[in-house]
Amino acid sequence: MSQLVQLPWLFMAGSACCNSAGSILLKQSRLVAVNSSFLETLLSPWFLSALVIYSTGLLLFAKALDRLPVSTAVPFSTGFGFILTTILSHYLFGERLTVNQLTAVSLIFCGVIVITR
Repeated sequence: MSQLVQLPWLFMAGSACCNSAGSILLKQSRLVAVNSSFLETLLSPWFLSALVIYSTGLLLFAKALDRLPVSTAVPFSTGFGFILTTILSHYLFGERLTVNQLTAVSLIFCGVIVITR
């Protein structure tokens, strides 16, 4: 029974990770293909990978909704995704983290903890 309760949360974490990875891949697709045509963008391996990852995240999210209330699932997935994307973009793209961003990420983290209790 304990395993059944935890599985939806693993699906939610996987969904958030997929959404974050999809955003990172989408950003990379734009860095690689500056001034590309619409068709070149659609056929870019980075863009296609982002679509596959986003789709996987959507499937995991849908599966998690079998057992979790949407009022808990959406804030968890979105908040966890924001935090992960902020951290990854800093390390992978050298994006600067401001005090405001770190404060916001901390508040989001606290909100995710509170809403899942």
